Amino acid sequence: MLFRKKRLTTPKTQAAAKQRMLSANSPFAIKEAYNSIRAKLLFTGKGEKCPVFAVTSAMMHDGKTTNAVNLAISIASTMKRVLLIDGDMRKPTVHRYFGLENKNGLSEILAGLTNEVKIRKTDVENLHVLTSGQIPPNPAELFGSKQMDILLAYVKDYFDYVIIDTPPVNVVSDAAILAEKITGYVFVVQSGKNHYNELSYALETIQQMNGNVVGMVLNDVTGKSSSHYGGGYRAYRQGYYKGYYRRGYGYGGYYSNYESSYESKPELKTQKPKTEQKPDSQSTEQQ
Repeated sequence: MLFRKKRLTTPKTQAAAKQRMLSANSPFAIKEAYNSIRAKLLFTGKGEKCPVFAVTSAMMHDGKTTNAVNLAISIASTMKRVLLIDGDMRKPTVHRYFGLENKNGLSEILAGLTNEVKIRKTDVENLHVLTSGQIPPNPAELFGSKQMDILLAYVKDYFDYVIIDTPPVNVVSDAAILAEKITGYVFVVQSGKNHYNELSYALETIQQMNGNVVGMVLNDVTGKSSSHYGGGYRAYRQGYYKGYYRRGYGYGGYYSNYESSYESKPELKTQKPKTEQKPDSQSTEQQ
């Protein structure tokens, strides 16, 4: 008999997202689990001044965003300055966890629509967020751009760790494109849901891009899990591709000035990045 896991749905509201966030009231076992992950991750920075880790998964609904948020919170609790970047420009969610407006974010910077990096403070001490911004027509191209290299080099001067939430590897190519730009990948695997072949394909994709997988997080370890590890992955993956976009995980809507402005990309300003306490509050320089 197969026990199939109920898929982890994306939180639609800030209240729903907050219920998944690590806090002082979280159960001891959960806090210790993230402490363990954090401790192991801090030793994989290759001696870099500011390691950059991408949190991803093989398929959708594995809990990657929640784990990216909670991992960032856990590292920030050690008095390290952490920047959490919502790199899922196709289906952004990070802003909901912190009650932020999703504008003037990553996509606008990479597309050259602005050269001002607005980084928002959160209620979590030492944790800052760069939201995804508008949904662009070309997320993968933006990830592979020179502007992404400039942005990462820029934020490394002001933070101790950078965590990037990225789309699933087996669905779109965005995460894999970052392979040579980051320290490594943290793979989130949902217990009892992911097929062995899904994970194998995802890891193979990252390895082909010379990416470094620093570890895997087994998520949602509750109850009895399924053991359906059958073959035929390629055909299954193609079907999932269609379903993924049918559920809205595609390009979405975007402003027409993306097309006209993409060719002229201003360099990022050399001044300190701006931070905001709340979505509409006045920007102040980081201290």
